[in-house]
Amino acid sequence: MKVNRLHIVPVLLLLFVAGCNNNTTDTKGPAKQTPTDIPELPYVLEGDYTPEVGVMLKVLMGNDTCFVMVDSLDDDTMHGHYYHIVAGSDSVHCESFEHDRHWRDRRKDATVYIYQEPDYIPEEDALYRRPIYRVKVDHDIEYGQALGFWCSKPGTEEDSYLEIIIDGLANSISRTTQSLTMDVYRPVDSTNQRHPLLMLLHGGAFYVGDKQDSCIRGLCCYFASTGYVTVSANYRLGFLPLKGEIERAGYMALQDAHAAMRYLVDHAESYGIDTSLIFVGGASAGAITALNLAFMRDANRPSSVNGRGQRNLGTIASSGNSSKATFTIKGVANMWGAINSLSMLNNNKCAIISFHGDKDMIVPYDIGYPFSDISRKIGKIMFEKMYGSAQIDLRASENGMHSKLYTYNGEGHSLHRHADGSWNQANWKSIRDRMILFFHDEISGPQPKIVADSNDR
Repeated sequence: MKVNRLHIVPVLLLLFVAGCNNNTTDTKGPAKQTPTDIPELPYVLEGDYTPEVGVMLKVLMGNDTCFVMVDSLDDDTMHGHYYHIVAGSDSVHCESFEHDRHWRDRRKDATVYIYQEPDYIPEEDALYRRPIYRVKVDHDIEYGQALGFWCSKPGTEEDSYLEIIIDGLANSISRTTQSLTMDVYRPVDSTNQRHPLLMLLHGGAFYVGDKQDSCIRGLCCYFASTGYVTVSANYRLGFLPLKGEIERAGYMALQDAHAAMRYLVDHAESYGIDTSLIFVGGASAGAITALNLAFMRDANRPSSVNGRGQRNLGTIASSGNSSKATFTIKGVANMWGAINSLSMLNNNKCAIISFHGDKDMIVPYDIGYPFSDISRKIGKIMFEKMYGSAQIDLRASENGMHSKLYTYNGEGHSLHRHADGSWNQANWKSIRDRMILFFHDEISGPQPKIVADSNDR
C-alpha cells in the first residue's frame, strides 16, 4: 500500500469519528501483545491535516486500537468506516460513520500508523458474529420427565454453603417425578434457513440454579440475536451429603442434558436447527455437564451409578424421554468447569474453548479436588480428583483438537461476578465475544488474513 504520510487522519477521526473513546476495547490480551508488521513510525496528530480518502490507518489511543478509513470527504461531511479490535483476538468488527464539518474542531493527540498488511481480519459478514435478529423465546418447554429431588432452586453460587445445604435438606427426603423443561431462544428469520444450535447449562454445584440464570440467559439472548437457536435447560438437582450421591447427581444432570439434546434433534425442523452444527456450554456444574455430554460415553460412567444397594441409573441415553435421536457435538464452551478423566477426551474431536480463573478454589483450574476453599480434606472425602481447564486444554491440544484456554490471572470462580458477588460486565463480555469468534471459526473455518503483496513497493 503506497501512502503519503502527510495525509494522516486527525485524532478526532479516531476519537470522535471512530468512536474509540465511547467503544472502549481492552487490547491488553493476545491481540495487543502479538507483534505486527506496522513500522514503528508514530505520528502525534496536530495542525491542519486532511485525511486522504481510501487510506487505511491504525490509530492507538490509550488502550484502544482502531483501524479507520475515510470513504468520502467534502466541505460539509465526512463518511467512512472503522474497525475495532475484539478483545483477545486478531479479529475486528466493522462500523460506519458520518460526521459534519465540525470534526476539525475536535482533534486530540493519538499515535497513528500507516496500515500495513497483515494486521487484522475484516468481518464484513455479521451472521453468527453480531446481533442482526430479533429474538423470540419459548419458555418452559417440557423435554422429558425423570425421578429426582428438584429441577429448579434459584440462587447463586455466592450464597453460603451452609445456607444452601440447610435449604435443600428438607426437600431431600424422597425423589418424585420431575418435569424437565427448557427455554428456547430463536432468531426471528423469515428465510426458513436452519441455524446452529447452542445449548447452555447453568451452574450451582448440582444443588441450586435455574435456566433463568443471568449469565446463561444473557448468552442465550445474544447468541440468538446473531443467528443461533439457543437453549437454556433445567436439569435435576439435589443430593444427600455423601460422596456417591454427589457423583450420581452429576450423572443425572448429564442424562437430562442428553435427553434435552435428543428432544431438540427430534424437533429440529420446528425450531429451525441445523443438526450438523451443535454446540454446548455451561458454567461451573453446567460446564462439567456440557463437557460430559460431549466426551463421556457409557464405558466412562462412574461406578456409583450402577447400584450397590441404590437404584441403577442406567445408561446415559436411558432417561428423560424415549427419543432414540443421535447427535454429534461440534464445540464446547467450558466456563470454569472440569472433568474426572482426561482419557474421555479421546472420545470426540470437537473444539473446546475454556475460561477459568487460576485462583479458583471451587473447581480446580489445574488438578485437584472441588471446594478446597472449605477444606482440602473434606474435598478429598466428598469428591473424586478433577482435571480443570488447564489440563483439559493441554490434553486436547496434544490430541490435535482445536482448543483455546483463556486464563484469568488472579481470579477465582464465577468469572462473570466480582468477589463481592456484583456483576462483572467486562469479564462476561470478553467471554461472550471470545465464544462468538471461536464458534464462528468452527462454523465457517478460520477467516483468511489480508496478505501483503510482496511486489507492492
